[in-house]
Amino acid sequence: MDSASDLEFGKTFTLHHKSQDILYAYVDQISMKEEGHILLLSRLPQRRLLEHIDLDKVESYWITTQEVTGSIQPSLEQIEDLLNSRIENHTGIAVIEGIEWLISLFGFSKVLNMVMNLKDSLHRKPWSVLFVVSEDVFNEIEFSQWHRESPKWDIPKYDVKDEELAKIDIEETPFEPDEINQNDEQKTGLSFLVRIPREGYTKEIARRRILQWRRMGLDVSAAEPALFQTSDEVGYEIYKSVEDKVRIAIELDNRLDILEERGWRSEVTKMRFRVRQLTGFTEVENRINELI
Repeated sequence: MDSASDLEFGKTFTLHHKSQDILYAYVDQISMKEEGHILLLSRLPQRRLLEHIDLDKVESYWITTQEVTGSIQPSLEQIEDLLNSRIENHTGIAVIEGIEWLISLFGFSKVLNMVMNLKDSLHRKPWSVLFVVSEDVFNEIEFSQWHRESPKWDIPKYDVKDEELAKIDIEETPFEPDEINQNDEQKTGLSFLVRIPREGYTKEIARRRILQWRRMGLDVSAAEPALFQTSDEVGYEIYKSVEDKVRIAIELDNRLDILEERGWRSEVTKMRFRVRQLTGFTEVENRINELI
């Protein structure tokens, strides 16, 4: 597990927060590669985390004062107890957000004491703990004290070696260049992705593609049942039906850019919403043809 994550076992580390997307992409990446346990304490609820990671592979908790399923209070005691229980029974990596909030609630010294306690618990254990914190939350003395206990660490850049994941992550198309207007893609944030053939289909690849579509702003909830099918044949048919709709949606969305340039902004906004919900294709196409 050390080699894939670059986090040495038995220690705590600090990642200075720069981008939540980059952080969650890292968590998603190690959850795909690691055989150990991945624990994430996040400032986002699970419904938001679904846009970034596979919650079947990551044990996640939303740090919040709300009493809801999958949440944990911003309590040093609760967080420490949770981490200690995992450290004693598993092998893995814990990623902890919300340090700034904890410091604002309990003060720097108490949060640092929690870090020191966890550091002691980690000794010779097959676990790493990564604290995610904004650098400017510390003054000069606190910065030195914190990093003495939990050294600074940066997310490594990996080369994609898995052939299937390499295929799924390439935003390209097998069509001729004139079938896609690159400028339109940049305006809308939508782009055609490589079709997934039946022989290359797996639930994992489908999951990653669904995440890509969601990040484009497309409602592809109809594809999610494919991830829970015992038969890949059935799952692929569900996935394929949504993939076909997505391609129609992208084609229509690109055409809507033309209407927007011609001043039909209000109407385009309404039609674009329908298109990205993967509904009303016929009505939208007919209206586009009337206006162009």
